[in-house]
Amino acid sequence: MIVLKAVLASKDREYISAWLDFVQGSPFGATMRFTAFSQWESFQEYMHEHEGQELPDLVIAEPEFLNPWLESMGGEPGVPWLLLSEGHEDVEEDKRLMKYQPLPTLLDAVLNASRQPRRKKVHRLGQQTISIGVVSASGGSGKTAVALHMAKQLGLAGYAVLYLNLETLDSVLPFLEKGLKRSVQRMPDAETGLSRLLYDLKVSRKGSGKQGQTQTSSKGIDGYVLRHEGLKADVFWPLSNRKELLQMSCEDTTGLIQYLSIAGQYDVLILDGDSDWDGRSEGILEAADALVWLVEDDLSAMHRWGQWMLHAERTKPDLHQSVLDRACFVVNKYRDSVVNALPRPDLQLNAVLPYIPSWKQLSQEEVMLSSPIFQREIKRLCAMLVQDGEEDLKQTGRIHNGDGWAL
Repeated sequence: MIVLKAVLASKDREYISAWLDFVQGSPFGATMRFTAFSQWESFQEYMHEHEGQELPDLVIAEPEFLNPWLESMGGEPGVPWLLLSEGHEDVEEDKRLMKYQPLPTLLDAVLNASRQPRRKKVHRLGQQTISIGVVSASGGSGKTAVALHMAKQLGLAGYAVLYLNLETLDSVLPFLEKGLKRSVQRMPDAETGLSRLLYDLKVSRKGSGKQGQTQTSSKGIDGYVLRHEGLKADVFWPLSNRKELLQMSCEDTTGLIQYLSIAGQYDVLILDGDSDWDGRSEGILEAADALVWLVEDDLSAMHRWGQWMLHAERTKPDLHQSVLDRACFVVNKYRDSVVNALPRPDLQLNAVLPYIPSWKQLSQEEVMLSSPIFQREIKRLCAMLVQDGEEDLKQTGRIHNGDGWAL
């Protein structure tokens, strides 16, 4: 379950107590955690201690707390905030939270305002390419839709992106084919780009004389890829010979990802593979810098997720721990709440992506790639994985500081 962390600051201790008592006894108690302060010094110390760490999802404060804090942060705190107001302050309406109104209404407003991404991994672009694998233990979890949306949103943000699909039976061509035909092709034999690159890399590895080592080709990547303008990313035309994919080993896959990364042409690689234990899937799990692990909120999907983790823990403990360190676990097709229990205590959810009913009857690529609701949540997911110039942010536990109440 995703727990939103918020800070509440008010001079009125009775108001704070009523707020926390209500949360503790309500359904909000499972989804929100508040740390509350009635003194400026304790609030200031707490916020200062958390600079450079994982900040709260939201700050709700009266003007006596909020204004000095915003001033100390230069007006750019990097944290969403709401002014706990009695109606006299000069502040934008979407930043005002009226102090005296029904507590369920207050907490609904808090929940909406704190829908900010929980950062799992932070990457400093401009230094090296980051590869993001979109994976799952269950088929039909929506990996391709998520991968395509991530590629598009990062491309729109100005990053150089390559989308790589390694599914045995790709589901992506119906959504990309029209756009590929409209794009300016970089090579006459567009449909053989990935096949030729895989062959060239095998020849390169043999020539290097070192197992698993891939030499950078002087050709670069331009000769193998196509630009897809609708996706705002480069892509490979899907392989038509399934045998080539079935024969790809884990070494072949890691070598391909390594080559695409060290070439330095892209900021982000989006990797899309099968939900299986084949060499391609294992290669993505081993080589990706970050993983978006999708799970659906149903009993079968949760069970498969747990079984995958159990099998990996028993057979490949190093890979199991590495996956836990790099993965952002995401419920896809989310509908208001997560009903099923997570399969293991060492697993936690980091984000959700909404269910889009209209995708059940897709007839055009533009429909799937243009859902405003899904795009908004994908942007937040991307922000969890790709941030300029920041260090990794680590989760912190409950903190009781001075007169602070933690719930």
